[in-house]
Amino acid sequence: MITDNLISQVKSFIPEYGPMLQHQQIADENGQKLAQKLNANSKIVLLGTMFMDCKITLAIKQGRQPEHIQMSYEAAKEILDKDPDINSEEKDNVLHCVMEHHGASKFYSLESEICCNADCYRFASIKGIFYTIRYMRDMPDADLYQLLKNKFAEKSQAITLDIVKEELKLDLEIIPQFINQLL
Repeated sequence: MITDNLISQVKSFIPEYGPMLQHQQIADENGQKLAQKLNANSKIVLLGTMFMDCKITLAIKQGRQPEHIQMSYEAAKEILDKDPDINSEEKDNVLHCVMEHHGASKFYSLESEICCNADCYRFASIKGIFYTIRYMRDMPDADLYQLLKNKFAEKSQAITLDIVKEELKLDLEIIPQFINQLL
């Protein structure tokens, strides 16, 4: 069983190497909203969104960004393996959420698909783009432009849930126009 103690432990673990706080909140909040609307296990989704990029900052600092999924998986597994209360089915589901948060040809579970879609809000929503620009403002303009362009393309293609496509319909139209006006 996933306990509140485990969730608290993971929340305190994330800030050191995870994504910017606002992007973490975007994924967590949208993951919970989707879990509720789609009758998924909200605790598995929450652990999935918290763990999915828990090593992204470290991976970037080490020049290993493409490895952040594996690094996050290993950190999640280490923490989950030490928890005496989580059962093996829940642990497997959470770990699949981490591994599949950039997409999958066939998702392991509804919770895994929700985590992937919740991650998309970071770069395929106006709010997510706003926070990226705000907190990456020291990045050279051309690099920031390329980051926004690449991440929007990646995340807009990763959306699989109709409910997310409908909610982000306007964002998905406006953001490319906005990005193209930057340079």
